[in-house]
Amino acid sequence: MKKIFWVVCIIICFLIGCQSPPHPKEVSNAPALSNQEKQKPFNQTNFHNEPLKKLSLPSDQFSTVSEWLNDETILYIANEEVGSVVHSFHLISGETDVFYKSEELIMSVEANKTFDMFLVRSAVSTTEGTLRVLSDKGEELAEWKFDNSIDLVYSWDPFSPQQLVVSSFKEDWSYETFLLEVYHKSMVKKDVSDPFVQWLPNGEIGYIDWNHEMPALEAPLYAKNLGTEDKRELMESVVMFHTYENLLITVGRVNDAGIASYSFYGTPELEEIQSYEAPLLTLYSNYFIPYYDFVENSKLFYTFESTRAGNADGYSDGFQLISFDTTNGEKMVLAKDLENTPLKCSPSGVYCLYGYQLEQIIIPSTKEIVNLVDLS
Repeated sequence: MKKIFWVVCIIICFLIGCQSPPHPKEVSNAPALSNQEKQKPFNQTNFHNEPLKKLSLPSDQFSTVSEWLNDETILYIANEEVGSVVHSFHLISGETDVFYKSEELIMSVEANKTFDMFLVRSAVSTTEGTLRVLSDKGEELAEWKFDNSIDLVYSWDPFSPQQLVVSSFKEDWSYETFLLEVYHKSMVKKDVSDPFVQWLPNGEIGYIDWNHEMPALEAPLYAKNLGTEDKRELMESVVMFHTYENLLITVGRVNDAGIASYSFYGTPELEEIQSYEAPLLTLYSNYFIPYYDFVENSKLFYTFESTRAGNADGYSDGFQLISFDTTNGEKMVLAKDLENTPLKCSPSGVYCLYGYQLEQIIIPSTKEIVNLVDLS
């Protein structure tokens, strides 16, 4: 029963937000951008008035756009004959540069909260994974190897941006969870009841305490202190949760009509500050949670919504992209009839990457969607 449960969890994890990466070549006629150059202050007004350059690449090299380096620059992954290269690409100048190169296949790049460290996941084989942390100049700061690992899930700590928690899955879907600390390059094994954890304030992690013997659609949300091993119940019943430095987001309280409550709590007090309702689709024995992102600078939450509740299998009515202001409760529909695909907003939220390979850009202020990548 446990094996089936973790297989379903991994499938759902990929469907609702696991990252994928890219593979490109140099942009034609684009001057090189040195990572050593000091970044100019970001001017949102000027940036909006400039046309976006398009990334032109051979289709056999492009893997995925993976992350924001800063508000003006993306990171994308390119395949080579041996290994992969992470390139930077400036959206206005079209300048490109090599950010990081590896003889291993690079699968994803993910920034920490402050965008001064970047976690690079790569693989030597299907059963051996590697995590490296780079500086914002592409310099290696730490590295960890995971043997007998077919998948890795991880979460940066928004309260201490130099550490993260990682769960490594074996072929039988058993798992081990580790606390990684960048500056000391340490890796300490931790005993947790669920591999999909999020950080909470004061050295705690949060997890949903699913009953593996009697699967249910909702379960209690718990907190565990990584130092003392003490645990406590935070909420009686949730479907999904995600934490940021000053915010806990949960989905739960689903009624008989399939309408769920998206709730937003301030941390560490966990007092509800805003909420709204939205329909949920069901998937296997779980609820299907559409992709989402939260911009801490603007306090805006972005996600996709189905037009109705029901079964995800065969659903073809499309999704609408909405923004929700967690300060005043204002909800806006930005676009309709979209696919539910990965979404990753820039640090200031001026732009959001969108698509299975994050190959498009959504401009929330104008509600435009433009193609970022031109494959040949």
